[in-house]
Amino acid sequence: MEEAESSHKGFLSKVVSRFKCLIVGAPARCRPEDVSFKKLMLISGVTEIFRRYFVMNMFDGALAALGVVLGMWISGVIDPKTVVRTVLGAGFAMFFSGSLGAYLTEKAERERKLRELEESMFQDMRGSLFERSSRFAVLLVSLVDGISPLLACALIATPFLVSGALNLSFTFAASIAIGVGIATLGALGVFLGKVSRGSLIGYPLFMILAGLASAIVIVLLGAQI
Repeated sequence: MEEAESSHKGFLSKVVSRFKCLIVGAPARCRPEDVSFKKLMLISGVTEIFRRYFVMNMFDGALAALGVVLGMWISGVIDPKTVVRTVLGAGFAMFFSGSLGAYLTEKAERERKLRELEESMFQDMRGSLFERSSRFAVLLVSLVDGISPLLACALIATPFLVSGALNLSFTFAASIAIGVGIATLGALGVFLGKVSRGSLIGYPLFMILAGLASAIVIVLLGAQI
């Protein structure tokens, strides 16, 4: 009986100690090297934000790159290097604006939550696992926010990058780039369908139609100017 009570108390002590380690932070028992990437993701709750920012900004990057390709094609610009510079320039602009904007916004939100938790617990949270996971979330979100549109632009610019080496005509390279853009939008739609556990047809179709609608608007504007 006494052994059972002792075992029960030992278990409760471990649970309480672990809770303090996760929330408050005990340097001797919760060293940074003991914290896994998965645990930081779990504590920071960054997974949902990661998904939203990735899809949203990659969608923006794909539409922007498609707009540049179609606009130049309609305007009579048939220099692949000009298209690559313009598309990647737009991608890097979105990278810096997205990553810096997300960093400042997420940092402010995480610091507010940290201050609120400190006030409610009457505890200094500096150095705690919660505080470290918040810093981790800020960095991860800002990187994803910046890299996702740049990745979309790089994918769509690739046919023009290799057009010289493969001796591709501008029209053929532009057609491949548009196909890559539409495929990227469709892949994002499939990803959203899996995340929502909904239709794997509806989301990709909506994404592709949005891209085509943007392309039609660009074509009409180019025809009028």
